Amino acid sequence: MQLKKLFIHCGRQLIVFLLLGITLNGLAQVDTLSDAEKQDSILKVAATQKFNQELKRSNHPGLSDSTSLLTLINLSAIKKAPFISVQQYLKGNAAGLYVNEESGEPGTEQFMHIRGLNMPIFNKQDLIAQQPAVFVNGVPLVQQSALTYNIQRYDFNSIGSGTNVLAALDVNNIEKIEVLKTPSDLAVLGPIASNGAIWITTKNAQSGFRKINVDTYFGILKRPSVYSINSQYENEFRDRYYQKYATLDQIQNKPLYVANTLDPNFYGPSDWTDTYYKAKPVHYIGVGLLGGMDRANFMFNISKTKDQNFDATSLNRYNIVFGINMLPAKWLTISGNVNATRMDRDRNRSLRDRFAETRFVPDLANPLAPNVDAYNRFLRKYEGSVDDNINNSFFGSFNARAKFNRLELNTRLAADYEESLRDVFYGKALMDNNNFGSVYTGFNQRFTIMNTIKYSLPLNNNAQEIRLEAGQSYVSDFIKYDYVVAYNTPNDFIKIKETYLSGDGRNFLNRNDIFGYPFTDKTKTNLSSLYGRIGYSFKKLLDLDFVGRYDGYSNFSEYARWLFTPVASARFNVHELVKSEVLSTMVLKGSWGQFGNLLADNRFKIGPQYRVDLGYSDEPTLGSYAGLAGLSQPYSFGWVNEYYNWPFSVRTNIGTEIGLYQNRILFGLDYYNNKNKNLVVPTSMPAENGFSYKYVQGMTVQNSGLNFTLNAEIIKRQKDFGWNLFGNFSWNKNKLLQLPYGLNSLVFGNKKIEVGKPVDAYWVYENKGIINNESEIPKGKLNLNGTYDPLTFSGLINFSPGDALWADNNNDGTIDENDKVLKGNALPVYTGGLGSNLTYKRFTLDFQFYMAFGHKLLNRQTSGKLDFINNENSRDISYIKEVTFWQKTFDYNDYPLYNPWSSTIPYRLDQDLFLENASYVKLRALTLGYDCSSIPYFSRAKFNKALIYVTASNLFTISSFSGGDPEQVDYMGYYNGRSLPIPKSFIIGLKLDF
Repeated sequence: MQLKKLFIHCGRQLIVFLLLGITLNGLAQVDTLSDAEKQDSILKVAATQKFNQELKRSNHPGLSDSTSLLTLINLSAIKKAPFISVQQYLKGNAAGLYVNEESGEPGTEQFMHIRGLNMPIFNKQDLIAQQPAVFVNGVPLVQQSALTYNIQRYDFNSIGSGTNVLAALDVNNIEKIEVLKTPSDLAVLGPIASNGAIWITTKNAQSGFRKINVDTYFGILKRPSVYSINSQYENEFRDRYYQKYATLDQIQNKPLYVANTLDPNFYGPSDWTDTYYKAKPVHYIGVGLLGGMDRANFMFNISKTKDQNFDATSLNRYNIVFGINMLPAKWLTISGNVNATRMDRDRNRSLRDRFAETRFVPDLANPLAPNVDAYNRFLRKYEGSVDDNINNSFFGSFNARAKFNRLELNTRLAADYEESLRDVFYGKALMDNNNFGSVYTGFNQRFTIMNTIKYSLPLNNNAQEIRLEAGQSYVSDFIKYDYVVAYNTPNDFIKIKETYLSGDGRNFLNRNDIFGYPFTDKTKTNLSSLYGRIGYSFKKLLDLDFVGRYDGYSNFSEYARWLFTPVASARFNVHELVKSEVLSTMVLKGSWGQFGNLLADNRFKIGPQYRVDLGYSDEPTLGSYAGLAGLSQPYSFGWVNEYYNWPFSVRTNIGTEIGLYQNRILFGLDYYNNKNKNLVVPTSMPAENGFSYKYVQGMTVQNSGLNFTLNAEIIKRQKDFGWNLFGNFSWNKNKLLQLPYGLNSLVFGNKKIEVGKPVDAYWVYENKGIINNESEIPKGKLNLNGTYDPLTFSGLINFSPGDALWADNNNDGTIDENDKVLKGNALPVYTGGLGSNLTYKRFTLDFQFYMAFGHKLLNRQTSGKLDFINNENSRDISYIKEVTFWQKTFDYNDYPLYNPWSSTIPYRLDQDLFLENASYVKLRALTLGYDCSSIPYFSRAKFNKALIYVTASNLFTISSFSGGDPEQVDYMGYYNGRSLPIPKSFIIGLKLDF
């Protein structure tokens, strides 16, 4: 605590020192300057631009003083496409980065992985814990929180607005984006960037003549091609099974919506797509202004974005950005920027998502009808409902930089506030004569202070140089939410729970006996860090750097709160020795380092604990009907030990950069080997303890692979023609190296991990076909008298004709979980992207491809449709039939005709029958533009740029997967077929600079 206070005090003193220097020096300069001198101020435009370049370079965290172009994202095509989130800006544009866009619904959460999985993913919290840090102008944005998942039974969406917080950044306000992944790049960023970092630099204020830019586009989505079906198709599909396997009772119990061929809603036209897939417009308008003098200049931008998709989903985003630079002295610059965003989201009308929110699954004997009139009648039941989802975002920073010859001082203050609001009310017509309301208010806020001091010492007539640097940072996070769910208001006009004071003034009473359940939680974390760096350069030939960090994190116990981690880096510029007209750059580089990994959950620092965990059997987070609270051990969460220390990673990177013909062709190749050690993992424990598992440290996961990046100016722009090509390719392989207690494997839920195998492998039965008759039933357990019993499932169920045949891998005569194997990868083994920028006179043509190979998906959608007998009357929310149930998604002739009434569940999901190739190639964007600035009207108006362009997005996908878009899998690699498609869109846009 004393050390923390000392850091804050030092930061305050540094700020006071800088501000005092601003005041005294600035006043002295202004008072002594004549009017002429003020007009021709200290820093000319060219000097200011040079100064800004130095500032950008000094703000970059990499250990090498020269930032490689190979980490930069090419934004030329992205800025002319209707993408709205950082994840979409990056997808396919960076080596080693994989972006999963599960749904095309505007504003939904999207997730990234840099250089593979650092740990197995058992739940959504594990996924969120592996997201890279995002820095804007050197300041880390607050991370997405997994706090609300503690009270959720389902993790399809987070409680609250569920909006992607990284959709708050407008790409037209971004100057450049870099993806940082090597130990050298991440050394000074420390544990907050242990999963890698996205480094974003926004547009900077500039001096000179006033500049105005206008960006706008308008477009429309293309309706997807859907093969819609009705109950006649469903009846024909099911009749094959009824005719071969069904008894008379089973035939008589055929669902009514299939059996009643006279029902026009189910046997009439299947035209629900006319309402569900209505084409929607998208648009954007943004206006920016740059201006000011050399000594003080500013940047201002305001924009409005509307993104839409089908099922009446949309996102409205409103951005205001303001930046300012002040140069009161030659040695001092002050800058600040503010980004404020509001996002309003209209969510989908998915039954599954609604029931997950309400914790209520009604009678689902009859699904939604495929007839458009029947579907519209259902949608009218939403009238009077409320589903408001609002995000307010504000982040800003203040920077001060003082440079005295070779001494440089930097201080940075930043605040980030992300607010999520959700207000819901569903009327009785939607809730089986009940109704539901909920209110959610939550926020994530982060305060950051950073101070650095740098000094360079030249030696031997500048042939050598020693670089010294020290830094301090303090990051404080505060996360809180309040959430109330309520049921059974008197009518659909009363949408809130009302309380009043009793007559004696002692008690609050519930006026209408509305059942209400409040939830609230908060967590605070603090990360305090110190680092020192020493670097050595020999001429322009060799760079050596060493960084030592000392980090303290409040989410660890006081006995293991601090961690020291080193990083070493070397860079050898071979091209300085080899003078060649062809070879302009040849670099050999390597870096090694250790990084602490943060635990976002503060329960691990507390030790054994109790909580309120006495509720309904299928809704443990809701209190009992009697409303009697009690404390119990957290059996549903697992046992927490007394002591946990830092998980950490050991990272190695070896690479090369080669540039030809003055770097017109520049490519880089990196090999990396990352080991994440001392990870926390749930392990089994004796059942008599009441817990099914406990959290133990000692797991190690390895990621190794290659990253290749290419930037090529194939034809250098001369007069009329130019062609730039940029691409990337990555290979990643992960492997589990170690488990606690010397275990070789462990099972958690429906997932198994095993030493020596990938942590994202699927745990499945190996399908060997179908049992057609009694003679094909394999031998089972060997008896003492030498005879064999028939093969059984789980030792209890005998196999019969019509059952699926699975491999008995341990040869014990029983098919059970011991026979399941690990197969495939949920994340791609190979990823890449290819883009191009072609110019001819004033025409431009851009395209961007995105590709992923070597991974599998588990097709839950097809499994669920084939297993219709078990799922027909199931209350399992995973098998709820949406209106999208009425579309053909697979050819049932491609699958064996199993007996769906069998107790072995032959169409179960956990078998390799449904494990399918998920590889794909996508054309993400294709743009044709023309610069009209030379046309007389525009030239007379003195437009520097007047670009008119047309962009087509997500034009096609090449894949062997016929069930839909293989990219749209959930974080476990399951394809549910429930997500809104990533739409094809066509826009026409205009970019004006004047």
